[in-house]
Amino acid sequence: MWVRFVGAGGTQIPTSAVGTGRCGTQATGWYSGEMPNALDAATNGTVCFEWQSKTCNWNTSVLVTNCGSYYVYRLNAPSVCNLRYCTDTPSNPTTTTTESNLSYHMQ
Repeated sequence: MWVRFVGAGGTQIPTSAVGTGRCGTQATGWYSGEMPNALDAATNGTVCFEWQSKTCNWNTSVLVTNCGSYYVYRLNAPSVCNLRYCTDTPSNPTTTTTESNLSYHMQ
């Protein structure tokens, strides 16, 4: 599914680990890879899910497209319960990361 993040929860997936127990979950998802720089360019990357002392305990492949003033992501449902994608606003430090409107919670 292609997703564009908007609103107070943030507009993109953070590009560094944000710590566990954030974003309304125990295992937080962050983008581990290079963001596409050119307009309309797409990049394959990985979202890591941080758990306990491991910043990439689980991971999933994603596709990120640069749409100019925002990014869109092709996301997969995480494979384990309590994994969620985090979001933040690029102009703010990742310490303000909050839960996004989009999350996958599997039971």
